Amino acid sequence: MSYPFPGMNPWLENPTLWRDVHQRLITALADRLAPQLEPRYFVAVETHTYISTAPSLPIQSRYP
Repeated sequence: MSYPFPGMNPWLENPTLWRDVHQRLITALADRLAPQLEPRYFVAVETHTYISTAPSLPIQSRYP
């Protein structure tokens, strides 16, 4: 039997879980990448956070 959801993982993409998975994955990638860079480069995680709202739309809380 083939996987019923090709190209996606319903558990992993659950909005309540994805935020934690995303943060942990980015941090793990940064930790693995940093030792491989030349000394003049560095790895920074989430140095800027951009929040934008459109004035004509109601503000709603959403998960990525």
